Amino acid sequence: MKAKLFKYLGLSCAVVMLSNTASLADSASGKIREYHLNSQVAQRGVCIQLNPTLPTPGGWLCLWKDNSLYKEITDLLLEGYSAQKTCSVTWTTYRGGYAAIDYMSCFN
Repeated sequence: MKAKLFKYLGLSCAVVMLSNTASLADSASGKIREYHLNSQVAQRGVCIQLNPTLPTPGGWLCLWKDNSLYKEITDLLLEGYSAQKTCSVTWTTYRGGYAAIDYMSCFN
């Protein structure tokens, strides 16, 4: 009886864990090798690619203008790109086909 109960509880826990994987944060670190702006895409700011290449579509991460730290992250991305700093970027969702930047940091 205990083994059967464990089997069913284990299965339900596994299903819950798998169904929540979309909300888990992903992150990566590297140097910004491309800093891209496109005025044709409304409400999207800068998009970047890191070296090493990210496991995102096309290796891109984009910052959307509804991010509460939009100005600060934009400034930090430009500084990180210009000074060739190592940056850590975290994303949880995809918008417009690309990973959407949630937060980040850059360091020497």
